[in-house]
Amino acid sequence: MKGGGIMKAVFVHSHIFKYDNDYNFYSDGKLTYQMWEQRYLKYFDNLIVAARAKRKLGENLNISSGNRVEHIILPSLSKIKGRYKNKSDLKKKLKTVIEGSDALIARMPSEHAYLAIKIAKRLNKPYTVEIVGDVFSSFWTHGSVVGKLLAPIYYFKYRKVIKQSAYLIYVTKNNLQKKYPYNSSASFTNISNVDLPSVSDLILFNRLSKINKLDVRKEVNIGLIGSYSSKYKGIDRAIKSIKQLNSKGLKCNLIVLGEGNNRWLLDLSKKLNVENNVVFLGSLPGGKEVFEWLDNIDLYIQPSLTEGLPRSLIEAMSRGLPCVASSVGGIPELIDKKFIHNPKSYKELSEKIFYLLSNKKLMLEQAKKNYSYSKSYTSDVLNERRKDFWVNFNHKEFSGK
Repeated sequence: MKGGGIMKAVFVHSHIFKYDNDYNFYSDGKLTYQMWEQRYLKYFDNLIVAARAKRKLGENLNISSGNRVEHIILPSLSKIKGRYKNKSDLKKKLKTVIEGSDALIARMPSEHAYLAIKIAKRLNKPYTVEIVGDVFSSFWTHGSVVGKLLAPIYYFKYRKVIKQSAYLIYVTKNNLQKKYPYNSSASFTNISNVDLPSVSDLILFNRLSKINKLDVRKEVNIGLIGSYSSKYKGIDRAIKSIKQLNSKGLKCNLIVLGEGNNRWLLDLSKKLNVENNVVFLGSLPGGKEVFEWLDNIDLYIQPSLTEGLPRSLIEAMSRGLPCVASSVGGIPELIDKKFIHNPKSYKELSEKIFYLLSNKKLMLEQAKKNYSYSKSYTSDVLNERRKDFWVNFNHKEFSGK
């Protein structure tokens, strides 16, 4: 137990970190040093982060290295060429690092985490599985025939290993639990990956004032956060919905926060003659900058083809934004069902947006509802649940050792 000896946990995932010449590691996502401190270093003395990495830096990266955190680079399995050798090397590396640790934290879906669980079981090491997404929908919406062939294979093998696990953290309240059920003797909880700062009612007051002043005939700014190169974020459907909305007499702009290759989206915007209504803003560091951006848009959409529990949607809700989102993953747990759309239908997406923008009273109602519900995802609330889980894990596995 922490404090009674040097307890070391290893966190395994397929995330790709970036590192510099001095081997300082950075993340373009939320796997930051601050997160390690908040979620794991309170319960373990040391943390090893084992994942993929590239020697490449860019803008808006967040530091992941720090005191009591060690990064280990794992081989990639994404390419067919050299996959057999890489997989063999990966297993050896994982075996070494897990043997030298007291516990494993395996974040799924991830082939690296899946293999780590298999090794931990053979070594009789305690482990916790964090289920943050659905591997089936990830492969199925990949856009290739190979993806559709692999979807059921990975789904059943991941489902099996999760069902056999003794400790589980789901990011959803119900959705992922139904797809990847736990066994009756397992210790489990639901803790979102979102950690919102404490919210102030002034945020809601400002939002309601902004909605009251909004004239949809002049200009409406619709926001979306997602990787430009990712097909499953539904940015193409969002662009098509802008075309539909503006054909109905509205003046809507789509502002997309993200990074990656957006050439295909620029081409689509030009083809639909809405290039002047679609803005690719690039990425922001996160935190304050993202919240300020959210405060300056009028509506948020999440038209994804697959999700676990989208952080960006909850962040938008916390700023009192009316939202429209697809029916995938844990999204239906978050917003009013009247504003949930079929993920494949840009027409239904545009209809839901139009319905919302056409009724100011409804926009005000949704702003209040979304803001209120987001309070259940503040750091204070989630940290208490996280503390209960890890204290129980450490007590059951290490008390008396």
